[in-house]
Amino acid sequence: MERKPQTGYLVLADISGYTSFVAQTEIEHADMALSFLLETIVEKIGGLLTIGQLEGDAVFAYIEESRLPEAQALLEVIDKTYLAFREKALALYRGATCPCRACRALPTLDLKFMVHHGEYLIQQVAGAKHLLGTDVNLIHRLAKNHVAESTGWKGYALFTNQGLERLQTDKSSFLQQTEAYEHLGEVETYVRDMHVRYEAMKAS
Repeated sequence: MERKPQTGYLVLADISGYTSFVAQTEIEHADMALSFLLETIVEKIGGLLTIGQLEGDAVFAYIEESRLPEAQALLEVIDKTYLAFREKALALYRGATCPCRACRALPTLDLKFMVHHGEYLIQQVAGAKHLLGTDVNLIHRLAKNHVAESTGWKGYALFTNQGLERLQTDKSSFLQQTEAYEHLGEVETYVRDMHVRYEAMKAS
């Protein structure tokens, strides 16, 4: 049976600082804290998008274009997910009753998003769904970018040009930069500092 590609938005929410957090802290408490944080991400993103897969320190999700009620809804989900993540990390930090390195290091964790619009195939194997396609590969490659290196930002939302244009969002408030990947070529991206969004959301 021939599978037809679908068109929609692909989103990868990736916890920044995960590797060093796990390497330098007590594994039991680190694992528990990360489980709470991943659950928070899944809860917020899963209210609109379909969760494709949990990938260690990241959540991969997608939504078929016709199922998105309006473009603004996706931007709002990203904002609300980031806000919930930061608040959860702070709550875990403040509620910790032990002085271990894992609990003390919770505020160092951050969250970054990669957002792209493209095509994908849904493959079902042993009852589990997996997404395939060049655009699926791209969204994962985008997690390795130069944003932190060029800006110092650890929490940000990175949109491909295709993603932002389909959302019909004003690009003037985003930082434009180009990433390049083997076999995929150059990718025009637009990045938003989520720390600024976080302060704005708290103020409102």
